[in-house]
Amino acid sequence: MKKQNKKQPIQSDESDGEKMSENPTLVRKGIRTYYGIVEDSLENKKENYDEICHAEDRRIVNAAIALRSRLSSKEREIAQEWYRNFSTLVGGWMY
Repeated sequence: MKKQNKKQPIQSDESDGEKMSENPTLVRKGIRTYYGIVEDSLENKKENYDEICHAEDRRIVNAAIALRSRLSSKEREIAQEWYRNFSTLVGGWMY
């Protein structure tokens, strides 16, 4: 006579596979910053935006300083005149 092995289900959904969590385990997304991933909240978004704006402004200022240091005095005068003419033409919309 053959003996039949009847396994008892081990999970609440009557399956006999490996036990897994009953709750979904989705990864909560955060905000990726220069300092790592932080919680996704309005305050953190504003803080990250301000930090990025500040870093970009400093990058532009540093590039302008480096460019000015490489120019001769004649080239500086030409660049300053060009800037004056440009800012007069476009007005104050950039500021």
